[in-house]
Amino acid sequence: MLLQFVIGGLILVCATALVGGWLVWQVLRQNGRILLRLEELERRLDEIEFGEGEEPADQAHSDNSEIRNPKSEIEESLVTPAATNGDGRASRFNNRSLSRSRIQRDGLKAGTRAPDFLLPRLDGRGDLALEEFRGRRLLLIFSDPHCGPCQALAPHLEEFHRTHPELPVVMISRGEPAENRAKVKEHGLTFPVVMQQQWEISRRYAMFATPMAYLIDGRGVIAREVAVGPEPIRKLLEGFAEVTIANASLQLHRFP
Repeated sequence: MLLQFVIGGLILVCATALVGGWLVWQVLRQNGRILLRLEELERRLDEIEFGEGEEPADQAHSDNSEIRNPKSEIEESLVTPAATNGDGRASRFNNRSLSRSRIQRDGLKAGTRAPDFLLPRLDGRGDLALEEFRGRRLLLIFSDPHCGPCQALAPHLEEFHRTHPELPVVMISRGEPAENRAKVKEHGLTFPVVMQQQWEISRRYAMFATPMAYLIDGRGVIAREVAVGPEPIRKLLEGFAEVTIANASLQLHRFP
């Protein structure tokens, strides 16, 4: 009788363990499915938020396309992030944790090949590609017509463009073409301004903030770490000017 009781207890324990193990396996499998679905939702939300590959082909370079742009209410801040919608209110995507996003947001490192782009010129004179500057250095600026710090920086960019033609300046902006044309006219900008639809080129360059700048060398490789904000960008311009002057002086002394 005792033996039967012990055997029955062992059978019950084994059955309980088997059922428990089966339940744990089912929970883990379900959690795995949930994680995969969450990752897919994260990817889709990032695509919607930053416009990666969502624009119809026939609207890619149309001035009549409806374009959403963030209007920052913090005009005195150093940098305007991609954090507000067209009404100046927090985007519905802002509550998502940036630390969980798989999109790189801290800029590309020096030594990285600059991502290619082909964008329409604001002045309507066709498209402009990064490839056109192969063999020459390039200062690539990311801006926005509703970014206060961008507007403060604009006169310095134009002055640099006029005094240092050896370093072409190209600005990538976004938003409504009419708004951008008004800003170009206001600041008298003469360097090329091209338009991204939303944040698709910013995404390739791993940062969703304006103003920011990359110095790209003649091989199409990023020469310096990304400069974010008016002051770091001005320091980048000043550093380039100082090196240019020093090299000119050296050449003058070498070949009197």
